[in-house]
Amino acid sequence: MDHSTLDPKLAAFVRLKIDVSATHLYAPGVRRHIKTAIELGATREELLEVIKLSAVIGIHSCATGVPILAQELVHAGRQSAPPESTHPTPVCDGLRAQNQFNPLWETLYNWDRVWLEKFLAMGAGIWRDNILPPLWIELLCIAGDAALTHMYSPGTRRHIATALALGADRAQIDEVLRIVAEQGQESYEFALPILEQELRNQAVGV
Repeated sequence: MDHSTLDPKLAAFVRLKIDVSATHLYAPGVRRHIKTAIELGATREELLEVIKLSAVIGIHSCATGVPILAQELVHAGRQSAPPESTHPTPVCDGLRAQNQFNPLWETLYNWDRVWLEKFLAMGAGIWRDNILPPLWIELLCIAGDAALTHMYSPGTRRHIATALALGADRAQIDEVLRIVAEQGQESYEFALPILEQELRNQAVGV
């Protein structure tokens, strides 16, 4: 399909973001989209940023589970005061200053700010190093959070809002979501060769 509202390299990055995500890891697509992106002029550094974005979504396990754990501890009468800590958190502080600190991380910050600081530091450079344009980063985050194997609605909403604030229009975000929707076609790409092979095996009595 033609995704003319997006830069072709960005469209390749979006497809790579989906397939290299920790929730999908579809190797044929990863290879195909890396090849396409390189042909379109992508650098090693740019591709590494896309891969890094796909790795740090692991924080969503805590963003989803920790608030639920906190609520259930209250219901069970087992809540306790968070430990006091004076450990510096420059990454978390910087994200707060830029209005990029996810409110769903707040409980985890109170419980173990050292761990959260170390985890967020892995991806902090993505926004700081200017390898990818900020708008591209937000569009890639939309793709990763809206992916069929993830569907993380709080992040999808937050990154759509940020993309709009950075100047994205409806058509750009819509195209990203349509690329994500096409992820379902990989079911055919993955399964049809297996189906055909098994039918051939049956035909020859294997």
